[in-house]
Amino acid sequence: MSNAASGSKYEKMSITKDGREVNLVGKVTSFDYYESLLSPNITATMSFIDTGNAIESNRKTDRQERIGSIYNSLPITGEEQIKFKITNQLGTLDFIKTPLLVNNAVNLKQESERESVGLNLISDSGIRNHSIPLSEEYTGLISNSVKKILKESFGLPDERINVDKTQYPYNFKGYNKTPFENLLKLAPKSTVNGGDPGYFFYETRKGMNFKSIDSLIKVDPKQIPVYYYSGGLKSSVDSNINDNKIISYTIGKNQNIINALRSGVYESRNVCWNPLTFEYVEFVLRLSNNELKVSLGSEVPKLETSSNNYSRTYHHILDVGFQSQGIDFSVNNNPCLYVAKSTMRYNLLMSQVINMTIPCNPNLVAGDIIRCEFEKITKSEKEQGGFDQNQSGNYMILNLSHHFEPNKSYTGLTLVRDSFGIYTNKNKE
Repeated sequence: MSNAASGSKYEKMSITKDGREVNLVGKVTSFDYYESLLSPNITATMSFIDTGNAIESNRKTDRQERIGSIYNSLPITGEEQIKFKITNQLGTLDFIKTPLLVNNAVNLKQESERESVGLNLISDSGIRNHSIPLSEEYTGLISNSVKKILKESFGLPDERINVDKTQYPYNFKGYNKTPFENLLKLAPKSTVNGGDPGYFFYETRKGMNFKSIDSLIKVDPKQIPVYYYSGGLKSSVDSNINDNKIISYTIGKNQNIINALRSGVYESRNVCWNPLTFEYVEFVLRLSNNELKVSLGSEVPKLETSSNNYSRTYHHILDVGFQSQGIDFSVNNNPCLYVAKSTMRYNLLMSQVINMTIPCNPNLVAGDIIRCEFEKITKSEKEQGGFDQNQSGNYMILNLSHHFEPNKSYTGLTLVRDSFGIYTNKNKE
């Protein structure tokens, strides 16, 4: 069995409220940690067993100030800090300086001498976000507005903010929406310099991210972990020979032509009207004529259709001076440049989905690229190549979870890919 899949060490696990900290090491029965490119905040769930000799009650909860359980004597009512540091041979999940907060707590089971408690956790920004309405006007590059919102709303230091520079400016108002609502709306409207539109706004253990799909794909190949799937686990007690072994996987999706046509992935008609000049522009965007600048594989799925066909129509009324102060004749972030293309980009990226379980690797984060090699089922000689060159290749981590129990730990991944093959076109101009 892989050493990385064995039990991990809780170097730190505690709950803190009003300056009182209670050690949870030895009490935790399970801990699950979650990140996703589709989530602006980190979440986690955990359960622990308490025998009722953990902390002295205060006068508000017990006039006799008796020693009792954490759930009732601390007590756990929400927003308590959970500090943890979990380590295995591959890495460390460290949230001592940036603890998660208790979103809700449930007494799962209570007996005469012990009780089991379940906690749902969320990052600090996930709670604060709901009480920060944005009402001001933002101008200039979208990336600059994103940095401003993150700094002013959550007070994040520069090292906790990772934002890709955008190509076009965009003027908009907060309209009393939360920071997350505004930032998630900006993601599909953003185009990276020299690349395709389509960003993700998400949080990982490293901080807040506003990253383009193109920049996530352009990762240094030397940093890509390689995971393989073939046969059973190799017998090993002390070595790490199975640490990159794919324990199990299922294919969640491998193309859906009907949904892709409805979304306008392969071809879309775009109608744009300028209310200032009354100019009317119509064009058809086709994937077959507009290669992605970068992709995870070499063969991007295409659909051969008639040159007169299209499966979706977009209508755009251009914003000319509407969000500007004074007289302005410029177009505010022309939707004809990003709406159809970003829709195409997101849908292509999700065209292949694999759910996978691997030995626990705390070094991985959502958005990372990993290389997977799947065994080829063939009657030919394995010396000619043991893995499938179509299914194998680079994949992006969409969702990530780390599961910890006393005797085992593993990582669950949802991987996505926009193309087939082991080779990439990331250097293609």
